[in-house]
Amino acid sequence: MTAYSYLKIPPGKGKFFIKKKVFFFKLRKSSSRIFGLTGVALISLVLYYLFSYQYLVIKKARDKILAPIDELRVAEAKDVISPLVAGVFTQKEAEVIPRGTGEEVDYDLINNWFPSVPTPSVEPGRITHYTLTIPKVKIKDAVVEIGGTKVKKNLVHYPGTALPGDLGNMVIFGHSVLPVFYNPKDYKTIFSLIPTLENGDIIYIYYDGIEFQYQVFDYKEVKPEEINILEQRFDQQTLSLITCVPPGTYLKRGIVKARLVGY
Repeated sequence: MTAYSYLKIPPGKGKFFIKKKVFFFKLRKSSSRIFGLTGVALISLVLYYLFSYQYLVIKKARDKILAPIDELRVAEAKDVISPLVAGVFTQKEAEVIPRGTGEEVDYDLINNWFPSVPTPSVEPGRITHYTLTIPKVKIKDAVVEIGGTKVKKNLVHYPGTALPGDLGNMVIFGHSVLPVFYNPKDYKTIFSLIPTLENGDIIYIYYDGIEFQYQVFDYKEVKPEEINILEQRFDQQTLSLITCVPPGTYLKRGIVKARLVGY
């Protein structure tokens, strides 16, 4: 049986009153549908980017050929790992420093990215900043602070790692978010697309009046306790770009590896 409702119309209002009531009823009904669809769309978008990222990682891993001998052991045998860091940065499984419960971790601080490694203290040099450009992802003249501690307002060159052009591994930290929010000029989102870089892509570093060119040759993911990616090997000139992955999370660390090819 059909249900009916009746409205008491104030004197003199007539049809206008009825139309007004019907309009607001339809508006409330439409609003609930719009909010519901918006929520579904946002969840679908997040899932889409997460699945797309996982597909990208699997595709990159599929083309890799694993060396039968651990490169780290080979480097140790050749005495090309810095004695200063060999005992720290070459650990396969480091003990994670326990954190107090109930406290939010501040990922603007780089010492929270690899919590089992104390951030080296380095005296500031003559040059404190340089710039980075990656045409593939539209990053242009991003500021890198040498020995900085926060990635909120600039990229950070990890203390104690090689400087541009030097032998060793130059390490740069930067934030990432879901790609839909990517802005190459915003340091809170600047490294969101670096996992999409492919072998052969060029990264430009402008340091002390010289342009250094690094060519991408590898990408991998590690857990926060896997700290050997910070090692310093003096048989090559490499660059490591590090961000949290999957984009928008802090579960792992994604590393783009590049080697010096020109200046």
